[in-house]
Amino acid sequence: MVKVLLIMTGGIVLGYFIRRSRKVIAINDKLVMLAVFGLLFLMGVAIGSNAQIVNRLPELGATALLFALAGTVFSVVFGAIVYFAFFKKHH
Repeated sequence: MVKVLLIMTGGIVLGYFIRRSRKVIAINDKLVMLAVFGLLFLMGVAIGSNAQIVNRLPELGATALLFALAGTVFSVVFGAIVYFAFFKKHH
């Protein structure tokens, strides 16, 4: 954990010093996206090579869909409550 925090702190410090260089920031943005896509690909490889996960994909997919729908419904309901309670102009 300490290693992760030190690496992140080093990145923050480096980012602070290069923040005015648009060219370096543009290159960094592309490298970050490449790293994210690479990590997603490797996660897919790891999942695809795990027979136990592959066999349970329908069950896991249904659970994921349920969580996504519940999160969406509750977000909309809570957003509406907050909107009507605090932001809608009362006549």
